[in-house]
Amino acid sequence: MADTNTQQQEISICKGDINHNTTIQSHILWMTHNGYSPQTIKRRYDALTGLVKLGANLDNPDSVKETIAKQQRWKASQKQVVVFAYDLYIKQYNITWQRPKYNAVRELPFIPQEREVDDLIAGVNKEISLLLLIAKETGARAGEVYGLLWTDIDFESRTLSIRAEKNSNPRRFTMSKKLQNILECRVKTTEHIFTYYLNLNNLRRSFEYERKRLAKKLCNPRLNQIKIHTLRHWKGTTEYSKTKDILHVMQTLGHKNIKNTLLYTQLVQSDCEQKFTCKIARTPEEALVLIEAGYEEHTSFDNGETKLFRKRLL
Repeated sequence: MADTNTQQQEISICKGDINHNTTIQSHILWMTHNGYSPQTIKRRYDALTGLVKLGANLDNPDSVKETIAKQQRWKASQKQVVVFAYDLYIKQYNITWQRPKYNAVRELPFIPQEREVDDLIAGVNKEISLLLLIAKETGARAGEVYGLLWTDIDFESRTLSIRAEKNSNPRRFTMSKKLQNILECRVKTTEHIFTYYLNLNNLRRSFEYERKRLAKKLCNPRLNQIKIHTLRHWKGTTEYSKTKDILHVMQTLGHKNIKNTLLYTQLVQSDCEQKFTCKIARTPEEALVLIEAGYEEHTSFDNGETKLFRKRLL
């Protein structure tokens, strides 16, 4: 009798999973039709299927609340993401609930050294390396870079245009000579620049695998803290460090609200705490290479024939 009851419970759970899979897939289609980005849809899908795997009944808000509350290893920010995902789900199916409150504590993002970013770009495969290089030079989001079209590149003026995601502003950047050369050598068979990976999620998984391999090879576990989005934070911090111009950083990152940009003022040390790496240029060609690498002219001597350049270390 006990075995029979267990089997009936398992059958009931399986039926529930099937029903939830159907409603979740319907919700994914609803989000697609309403213009949500693929990245947002993927996060919401993962949150909802994760709830089901933990035993939550999506038709019962109290069950969902209880399941979320039990996850002691989840940070408040993770619980908040799941709550928002379920909130949108029940909106489609006209289910009401009293949303639980989880106040996420905003943490300062990890900002790597530039040499660590360059080590990562040099150590991964060519497809991911190109995406990381563009992210480093522009501070664009992963989805913005992955969605680039060849028509977004103007080789004559050496500019790259970013079509914005998440209600941001579009931006245009001057490419480094290195980036221009890589793009010019790339085979242009489709309208999109990135075609090797089926989607951005597949590229992310490959990046995480190569990052882990490289961190072990270089004996630098800090590399594992670098996500694609980390390069956006690195760019914002670097630009504010160079210019101390918050409006310039806001424009660079495409923010519409300066409150989002003010984060980078907290990540930059005062000038007296700054450390620099310095280089000497004795010819215009050497100076050009240093400027393209992010160095700024600091002083000159020998009647201006020798120039000293410096770059802040973050």
